[in-house]
Order: sequence, then C-alpha cells, then structure tokens
Amino acid sequence: MYGTPIHCEIGYCLVDPEAGFAFTPPRTVLSTRKAPLGTRAVQNCPAVNGLERQLVEIPSPIGLRLTLQIENGELNLQVNPKGTIPDQEALSRVLSVAPQDRWRDPKKPIVRLTIPWFFVTDERCMVSLMPPFLASEMRRWPGTMVTGRYPVTDWPQNLTWSLEWDDFDAELVLRQGDPLAYASFEFGDPNKRPKLVEADLTDDLKEFRAGMDGIHHLTDRIEEVWANARSRRPARLMVPTSETDR
Repeated sequence: MYGTPIHCEIGYCLVDPEAGFAFTPPRTVLSTRKAPLGTRAVQNCPAVNGLERQLVEIPSPIGLRLTLQIENGELNLQVNPKGTIPDQEALSRVLSVAPQDRWRDPKKPIVRLTIPWFFVTDERCMVSLMPPFLASEMRRWPGTMVTGRYPVTDWPQNLTWSLEWDDFDAELVLRQGDPLAYASFEFGDPNKRPKLVEADLTDDLKEFRAGMDGIHHLTDRIEEVWANARSRRPARLMVPTSETDR
C-alpha cells in the first residue's frame, strides 16, 4: 500500500563552477511534460505518474554533431562545426573515445562525454543511469547508451555519458539542453521520491571525493571500495546551496 509521499533531497553539484551558468541543471521528467489533452490523457495515469515522478532527466551540457568511421583499423572521429557549440580546446576536455580494451564489442567503439554535474545525497539509495527512453532524440542516436547502477550515497562520482557506436552511416546529434540520460533513484521505500536541490561543494565533500580519484587505475574490485567508502563517509555530505548562501 502506498502512503504519503516522502521527499528525499538529491543534490546536484557542479564538478567545476567555471562557465556553470551555461549548463542546464538536472530536472524531473514530470516537470518537463506538456499539459494533458483531457481527463483520460496519459499524464493522468497513476502508473505513468508513479514512474515519471521518480525519473530525473540529465540534459546534454553541449551541442554536438559527430561522425565516426573505422578506416584500416583506425578510428576517425569527425566533428561537424555546424551544430557543435564548444571550440576545439573545450571539446577536447569533455569528449573522448574509450581505449579499445574497455569496449564491450570490438566492432562497437565507445564515445564518452563528460557531464559537468554529479549527484550527492545523505539518503540511503542506489541510482541507475539509463537512456532517456521517453525522448524522441534518442531514437536517432547511432548506438546505445552504456547503463549503470551504483550506491550514490557512498559514491558521489562524476557522471559520464557513454555511447556504444554501431551505426557508422549515421551522425550523432546532441542539442544543448535536450535529454541525454535518466537517473532513477531507489530508496527501498515506494513512498520516497527524489527532490532535486543544488548542492554546495563543501570541504568535506571535496575531501571525500578525493578518495575516489583514479581508483579505477588501481583496482577492479570496486564493490569492495564502495564498502570502504561507506565506513569512512561523514554523516553529512549533502549541503544545499540555500544554506551556505545565508
């Protein structure tokens, strides 16, 4: 039986505040919907609303147009300047092709885009990152998004969007602000819902996140590292900016 909704604060925090005004922050899918056409429209279905209240939409931080080819065993990544907003230097800091030993399939290169936000919360929960399956733009991508699930409470990691590219005749087109991914938060209680708040990058949060830096280069036993992080976690990491601005 579902009861009274419990709103749990999920903080979103900029990795680097430089040019932060240019980025659209995360938002709930429910907040982006159009008005229903009638009383029996999809938006009035409790099952639909039950899902869309839980989904957090991560907008694309940049506009981008890319093609990718494999020629004589070499990757050729071409950026189309028409539709690509960042200049070459800025783009090189956020866009990359993963090394081949990290691909799932030798015929599907993985292109990665750095997202300037990360999530932080003091609620006990897991987060799943998945494709924005309600967005029509996703159906035109030349591949599939790499999905994942991790304990966001103990692991406020930087977010990266990764695409397994399998259609070399198609172009990847991302428009700034369009849906790039969904985040679904699992609290273990069906009455709990995410409430998005902007979070402050406090000294405690910086120090805790420093323990995560470069961890994938040192060990592949990440689940054990998660347990270690939980034991060292301060009681509070999520501080809304509304508190620090007082």
